[in-house]
Order: sequence, then structure tokens, then C-alpha cells
Amino acid sequence: MFSVFIPYRVCPIGAHIDHQKGKVLGITINKGTILKFQKTESGRIKIKSLSFKEESEFNINEIPENRKKWDDLLKGCVYVLKENFKIKYGIEGEIYGQLPSGGIGSSASAGLSYLIAIEYVNNIKLSKEENIFLFQKVENEYLGVKSGILDQSTILLSNNDKNSILSLDCKDLKYENIKSDKNLNYSIVMVYSGIEKVLYDTGYNKRVEECKIAAEKLLEFEGKNISNEVFLRDINKKNFLKYKDKLPENLRKRGTHFYSEMERVEKGIKLWEEGEIEEFGELIKESGESSIKNYECGAEELIKIYEILNSIKGVYGARFSGAGFRGWCFGFTKNDKEIKNKIKKIIKNEYLKIYPQYTQNFKVIFVDKKFSINIRSF
Repeated sequence: MFSVFIPYRVCPIGAHIDHQKGKVLGITINKGTILKFQKTESGRIKIKSLSFKEESEFNINEIPENRKKWDDLLKGCVYVLKENFKIKYGIEGEIYGQLPSGGIGSSASAGLSYLIAIEYVNNIKLSKEENIFLFQKVENEYLGVKSGILDQSTILLSNNDKNSILSLDCKDLKYENIKSDKNLNYSIVMVYSGIEKVLYDTGYNKRVEECKIAAEKLLEFEGKNISNEVFLRDINKKNFLKYKDKLPENLRKRGTHFYSEMERVEKGIKLWEEGEIEEFGELIKESGESSIKNYECGAEELIKIYEILNSIKGVYGARFSGAGFRGWCFGFTKNDKEIKNKIKKIIKNEYLKIYPQYTQNFKVIFVDKKFSINIRSF
């Protein structure tokens, strides 16, 4: 029997721009997905989800259709591997997520655990970069989600130094673990809203499409022909500023978020290197504000947590994680026991006073940076 641990991630700055080939900053945390598995000679895939309390079973030669359920991710990983490599053996076992999902890269964490386990039993040796794009194919082609590479890249390319943060250019996959000149004595607070399922369309794919339409229109305004797929990263900021008022309001907002977020990433790299964690936190807060106003995402509950966290002294900066329609908010805080207790008390009292229906699922935890991907036998 084998076990693999794949961490979750948070993205302090660089939200919603990876699919436009933007630059992002990410950190892995000491919570993640644990997959226990063993090889099946018959090619059978049999995985029990302890989180969903369901089981999925099929053969690598007869992959069931996408049914919009949790195991579509498992089926997609098998499908893409089978499409690109000769695989003979399957896996059986159980998978467990240490935290509820929602904006922390949980899909990438689970998906990478499937990919790595199946590659392991079939003796397929791939680089981190190959697995990054392999998982993107799972999401884009099998699941139909127009995602970028932020989640899996952060998970696979981060290091284990708490004073480092991953800087990733999604245009060419150039990356660097940026190390601070100082010892950064910070902690990461994570607040779970209690929202487990999105009861309405979040418009994720629509937002991605709007960004691409904005890029195409900006090219047209420049008098250029569109021959290939175009992204906002392909458009110079000067040209955006020159023509932005000709764009419809929604497209102008998407462009404003992209270019301002790119600037925040550049500023964030410099502040991290200099060890200016409080100023870095201000950029996290600004990123969250732009996600709400310009990218127009986030449920009212997650926006309320964002507001409460950023009002607490000792929180350097906070934002909701991912698109903010369910799941988590996170923030960088001073690593002080008294401040942590104060944060727990304030967020619990103020949030549950407004949304008492989430009392059973709501939680506040503190996590550390952690990078650990390895397969061990037991």
C-alpha cells in the first residue's frame, strides 16, 4: 500500500489572471489531499472518497461519461493519461481532503494525487512541467473548465522555505521561489465560510471569455488582424488605457483588474524580497477589492469575511480564496498568540451574528507554509 500527500495552495496576489497568461504569486500550506492506494493488475480503478462518502469504480479501458460529480476529476485524469501514454495498471484505495474545498486548489490537489499515483504504478516518469499541462488538459478538455495553470503550478513548483513565495509567469512557465531578505514571522489565517456548494452559476467560464473578448477588441482598435488566440497579456497596458473607454463596462472592468493585478504582483515581489510583510498585506487587500469590484466575483458571505478580516488590527491583508462563491477566505497575520485569539473571537462573533445558518460548518484555523509531495509505502 502507498500514500501520497499533495498540499493545498493560497494565492495572495495574482487572482484571476493566470488564464490570461498573467503573473501570479502562490504559497502551499500544510493541509492537503491524502491518497492511499495500491496497484491493480486488471486495470481497475476503485477509489473511495472519505469526504463525499461515495465510491467510484471503472476500468481504464472503459471510462464512464462525465456526470458532473466528484469522480469526474478521477475519470478525467485516467482519460488524459490513457490518451497520452500507454497505461496498463489501475489503482484502488481511498482519498481524503483535510479541509473542505473552495478556492484552495483542492481540485488540483486531488487531481495531482490521481495523476501521480497512476503514473507511479505504470512506471511513467514525468517532469513537474509536464504534469502541470497534463492537469490543465484534464480541466480544459474533460471537465470543460477554462482554467489556467495557477493551482497545479503553485503546488508542484513551490519550495519548503517559509521565507519564500512562488513567482510564476503563466505565459512561459518561468518561475522562481522568491526569498525574503528577512525572517518573515507571519501566519496564515483561514476562515471557512460554511458554504459547501454553489447554488448558482458563478460565471467562471464567462469571466474568462470576457477577458478574451476584451483582448480581441483592443487588437481591433489598434487595427490589427486576429489570427491566433489572444489574451490580455498580449495587449500593452498603454493600449488598454488608450482604448478602454471604447470597451463595454464589463470588459473594461475585466481589463482593469488584469492590468492592476499584474502591477500588484510586480510590487509584491519587491516587497517580499525586502521583507515588508505589512505592505505586502496591503496588496492582498487591494487584490481582493479589485476581485470584487472589477472582476465581479464573490458571494456576499465571503465578501463579509473579507471586510471583517481586513478591519482587524494584526491582519496585514486578506482576500477570499479563488472566486469566493464558496469555501475560504485567508489572510496574512502577525504570528502572535494573543492576536490569533482576537481574530478568532472577532470573526466568529461578527460573521455568525449575520449568518447563523453556517454555525455548524464555519471554522477559523491558522496554517503554515508547507511543501511536501512524496509517495511512501506503509
